Amino acid sequence: MTENIDTNRRGFLSRLSKPVSSLTEQPEKTRRNAPRPPKAVDEALFLRLCDGCEECLCICPNRVIEVNDQTATLNLDYNECSLCDECTKVCASGALHSSQHSKINLRPDFSQSCNNYLQIDCQQCVLGCPQAAISVEDAERPVVNEEKCNGCGQCRSHCYLGAITMRFHS
Repeated sequence: MTENIDTNRRGFLSRLSKPVSSLTEQPEKTRRNAPRPPKAVDEALFLRLCDGCEECLCICPNRVIEVNDQTATLNLDYNECSLCDECTKVCASGALHSSQHSKINLRPDFSQSCNNYLQIDCQQCVLGCPQAAISVEDAERPVVNEEKCNGCGQCRSHCYLGAITMRFHS
């Protein structure tokens, strides 16, 4: 009979610990549908909060924010994001919030026209990266450290060949 009580007690205690352990786990983030401005909240919440007011678009000094389908997106085709946080300061809806990290869901992609790939020594993208997320091995295309890269596109702006495109990374 004592074994039965111990088993039940053990089961009871393990069931009690499950809610506590689930509190310490980080909730899964919703995958991004599009590149968002820096300091954007989780995608599901962002889609509910962003009302397409265009305040962030108007204040952006680099003009890289667009409003598509009533939500803010980032377009680094013609410029870089300087991570100035001006968009966060004017966001009244809370879709961009100062408590969030400045991670942009874009990553550099290096084409075969990259000087390094053609065995011409070039460090422009490395020098342009404020996060030191790019390294170049001898006669190889640059390699991006995904953990360090914040997706700002400054490496792209420094490439005089136009060998870098920014790809969406959800």
